[in-house]
Amino acid sequence: MREHRAALAARDRPSFGLSLLEASGEAFFIEDALPLAAVKTDDMRVEVTTFAPAGRAGVVQLIRLASRDKQGAVRPEWTGQPRLGRADYTQITEGGPLPKPPAAPREGREGDVRWIDDRALEGAVAFALPGPFEITAGGSGLLVLAIAIGTRLGDVIAEARALQRDATSLASAEVRTRASFWRDIGLDADDERSHLIRRGAAYALDCAQSRVNDRAVAIITDHEILPLVWTRDAYYICRALLAVAPNAPSPLAAVEQFIVWLFEIAERPDGAWPRSSLASGKAKDVAFQLDQQLYPLLLVADHSRLAGTAVLRERYNAVCRETLDALLARRSEFGLVPTAETPADDPLRQPYHFSSHVLLWHVLRTFGHPAAAEIRQATIEHFASDGRFAYAISGPRGTGARHYHDANDLPTVFAPGWRFCAAADPLWRATIAFGWSEANEGYFAGPFGGLGSLHTPRPWTLGDLQEIVVARVQGDAAREARARARLDAVETWDGLLAEAYDPRTGAVAARHWFAWPAALRALLEREPMLTAP
Repeated sequence: MREHRAALAARDRPSFGLSLLEASGEAFFIEDALPLAAVKTDDMRVEVTTFAPAGRAGVVQLIRLASRDKQGAVRPEWTGQPRLGRADYTQITEGGPLPKPPAAPREGREGDVRWIDDRALEGAVAFALPGPFEITAGGSGLLVLAIAIGTRLGDVIAEARALQRDATSLASAEVRTRASFWRDIGLDADDERSHLIRRGAAYALDCAQSRVNDRAVAIITDHEILPLVWTRDAYYICRALLAVAPNAPSPLAAVEQFIVWLFEIAERPDGAWPRSSLASGKAKDVAFQLDQQLYPLLLVADHSRLAGTAVLRERYNAVCRETLDALLARRSEFGLVPTAETPADDPLRQPYHFSSHVLLWHVLRTFGHPAAAEIRQATIEHFASDGRFAYAISGPRGTGARHYHDANDLPTVFAPGWRFCAAADPLWRATIAFGWSEANEGYFAGPFGGLGSLHTPRPWTLGDLQEIVVARVQGDAAREARARARLDAVETWDGLLAEAYDPRTGAVAARHWFAWPAALRALLEREPMLTAP
């Protein structure tokens, strides 16, 4: 599976398109959002801008040619073999493979439009191709390739032609809209902090949203490797959007429509959000994770607080409180709530998990629930072991304590910021010191060493982001600077953060695109004093 993931992100991955673009090139971004590729051949320079127009069901490539010494007709050929099918779900810890969907693709051509139609999948795609093109020596020109995706063949053919016809005006509108958005939220300065915030927000808006209907969107964890919904990942993506632009229409709509998805679209087997869901809302992997029941409730509360409106909190208040009461009904006789898996999607032998209880306490307190104090007291009493908080326990007062700290367990480092404990609390400080030491199985030493996860045994970018929070809590500016420098060194060419990287070289080791750390980085850059969301 890891080899397959790597192939999906490989630079030489088989693809399709126009023969003009087969040469290697360089890539940039317009307004930190629209990818621009520059390709040089012996005869010409080619610049390609690719974008998905807002409100339209397709993708457009504007291909600008500048001839060097060639003249006459340019005849770009269509190469490669596109297919129409369901996305791959390349999970390391899946709860069961999805049945292979039925497929009955037909292919054809109507004038300059190639198409694929599959009634078994109820999907269709059309490619509007540019025709022969005349360019003089030293001259320039524009070609347009448009791709439309939908459910009915006639509609996608018409949409592909419309996208091709309106391509230049649509591109101008996209650039103007994004430039205006950055300017309106104070991110038009050409500095590194603004760039990081813009890239995190742009990926959330442009690649993590998956529209379900006119009222709801899913927030997926990445556009390529795992186009699935985890409520945990999605919370941090939405929380970053609320920090970057709490009242801007586009980010606010994404957050609000995802909340609708959570409470009105997503399946909740046995009353609980599953480990992961398809964008459609169908449960993918049904495993009970305590923290994933809590993040939707926290998002409702954060939206109300940061957007300054109580509409959604009032609408879903009863469901939120019922969810909390149902969780509390699972409590053991010593007051803790068991979970089947960790926030890394790994099964737990010790069913009581520390960071999830910090989060449970925080959400109970946020909703003014009277059990908040009881949960905090039970958490401190039973997770204290060997002078620190255990990662997980199997019984009261540290029974079966497992000492470990994982890059996915952010509530542990948020505990002082949420006032679960003081920054000077000796148990918390010892927990943190252990986490960033070689005694912790989740710490990986090396020139690029840091906190990671046994789920993917390498340093994780989420571990570096945790370290930024720890440094802020402890007032250690040098430690924060080191963590930020490490992120700068391991980020991918497009300003995003992979899941994990090699501790010796910093090269990507798993998942080139990961919306959660990109969003959390944007949040921490947007709020330089933040120690908890």
